[in-house]
Amino acid sequence: MKKVLVVEDEIALRRELAETFPWEAESCSLVGAVGSVQEARKRLESGHVDILITDIKLPDGSGLELLSNCNVSAAIVITGFHEVTFAQRALREGAADFLLKPLDDDELAVAVRRAVACCEEVEPPGDSRVPVAENEFRNPIVSAAFEFIENRYRDDVSLYEASAHLGISEGHLAGVFKSETGTTFVQALTAHRMRVAVSLLADYRNNITEISQRCGYRDPAYFARVFRRHYDMSPRSYRRSHPGRQ
Repeated sequence: MKKVLVVEDEIALRRELAETFPWEAESCSLVGAVGSVQEARKRLESGHVDILITDIKLPDGSGLELLSNCNVSAAIVITGFHEVTFAQRALREGAADFLLKPLDDDELAVAVRRAVACCEEVEPPGDSRVPVAENEFRNPIVSAAFEFIENRYRDDVSLYEASAHLGISEGHLAGVFKSETGTTFVQALTAHRMRVAVSLLADYRNNITEISQRCGYRDPAYFARVFRRHYDMSPRSYRRSHPGRQ
């Protein structure tokens, strides 16, 4: 699995990439989703990253400068600026692809596959991973992570906040969680939020905006996109097809 870091200052897009894009299906593991150059550098320094996905214009600098000063095997640059010069520079800095907003899922998937292929081309033969002691993977960590989800799903939380709460690294929590459950922490968080959303939709006294906020989504439109990806229909369509308490 290639380790991916997303750097995007648009909160809705960053969360969408983190929570709904099928990283595992593309042989990738998301190790972080941050909104600034400074945060990105901290993540890059604290752990290995194979693929960097970054916006060009960030609050405290340029994604291209970040790319030129980091050691990753592949990169994808995204931007809302429709200028050829940005694409040319991104490619010169070693980007595997250059995508314009709004992002198309299929185009992003193709770009991620291309980035994964680039990683495999530059990696040395053999497996250099250090085996992890079996006693590091214990169910209490996973149980505590699920308890965190149940208690904090209404808030804007992520793997980072969960690992800080548990006093362990993001990588450790991600590995334990994936090993024990077969899914990622973010996927489990989203699934829990969607189950809560379905239960709230059953009561017609709850409007969509209220449900969105009670499930941890401040933006109802983003909530609707996540819900559609999860259930293949909008919250309103789900409510019509699953009538509950009037």
